[in-house]
Amino acid sequence: MASRSKSKIPVLLYRYAGPRRNIGFTFSRYDMNMEEGGSAPEEMLFMYEEDFEYLKPAVGRVFPVTNPFTGEEQTSLDPCWENPIPKSLWESILSELEQQRVRDSELQDFLNQFIGWARNHLRTADGIEITGNL
Repeated sequence: MASRSKSKIPVLLYRYAGPRRNIGFTFSRYDMNMEEGGSAPEEMLFMYEEDFEYLKPAVGRVFPVTNPFTGEEQTSLDPCWENPIPKSLWESILSELEQQRVRDSELQDFLNQFIGWARNHLRTADGIEITGNL
């Protein structure tokens, strides 16, 4: 984790070098029986849009997704709202990211940090929600 901002939400950086408060995505674990309030900020992860582009193709391939809370089908990743993705689909996303051949060691480190964060939370969560702030 490169730094802390966004109200103590850890920020994972690869190439982004713009202003601290900019467009991006917050990742947070969810449990189907979780009480209101969700994850604590230090358990979340923020990634700027520019860096998210390296994960976006793998994430996009799991859509359409049925929202486990509302039952509605989400046809694609919504950059403005919540995108709860169940654990079973995260396994597919993370597997694809792990199999990518990456020559840039900094990008590989960025991906490894994200994969580690996600796998750690998926051990006890029903899924991970991606919330865009566009």
